[in-house]
Amino acid sequence: MSLKIALISDLHHGPDRGTKFGSRARELFTKFVEFANGFKPALVVELGDRITDVDQKTDELLEREAMSWFEELEAPRRHLLGNHDVQLLSVEDNERICGVDFKPSSEDCGGYHLVFWRCAVHLDQELGFTLRDGDIEWLENDLSKTKLPTIVFSHVPLDNGSFKGNFYFEKAWPQHASYPAEQGEKVRDVLERSGKVILCVNGHAHWNAYHCIDGIHYVTIPSLTETFPTYPNACESWAALTIGSDIHLKVSGNLPIEYRLPIRAPLDGHWVNIHKEYSPVDLTPK
Repeated sequence: MSLKIALISDLHHGPDRGTKFGSRARELFTKFVEFANGFKPALVVELGDRITDVDQKTDELLEREAMSWFEELEAPRRHLLGNHDVQLLSVEDNERICGVDFKPSSEDCGGYHLVFWRCAVHLDQELGFTLRDGDIEWLENDLSKTKLPTIVFSHVPLDNGSFKGNFYFEKAWPQHASYPAEQGEKVRDVLERSGKVILCVNGHAHWNAYHCIDGIHYVTIPSLTETFPTYPNACESWAALTIGSDIHLKVSGNLPIEYRLPIRAPLDGHWVNIHKEYSPVDLTPK
């Protein structure tokens, strides 16, 4: 089984704000189109934050413009919502503007189960992100219905990893980085107990990040227009994901990185189960 997916995140089409060169989003997106049409993926997955929010009228215009660019892609597309997409527009507004059903969904493709976990991404400036009632239950129910190795796509990181060195999330707005630790633990418990999830991919953090937890790989795709890691240039980032005998993910642009990652064994072959006859005491050096 082999599957190719092109990934892009955090276009932030709109005004230049802070370290985001939103005014260059269109120019940089044309480079992604050239890459993606040459890569010929089964799908293009966009991980949210198509715009930088301004006001309702402007945001609607920006969303329409950004979505029109995706028409240049030859492959089918799947879209997620980011916090900027829903800061001033509702989910229903986004569905109307974009012509996309932004409820959580999943599908089978190329021998893999793909989960587009469109969970809560509204950002409270003081409290940060909070999952809605039913978000985790939907995920658990969906995973219970498949026997295929699974990839989960989300806007917000699911690993509650370190943000040390991140321009936005280390000191200024740490509560804006991910879901609360308690919710993150519940999400990962669902992913781990399923025994099926091999990879989780997200945007939002605007940099490269990788974490492996219980054999599941968590990868962050950088922003197309962010500059804090690559100043004075934009990251110009997108990624090519190829899954076959292993997971090969290559981020291009001014913040390149390449991962070759093993695919976790099914849960019944996981080491804590293989060695369940032992206790840690049995393994203590004598």
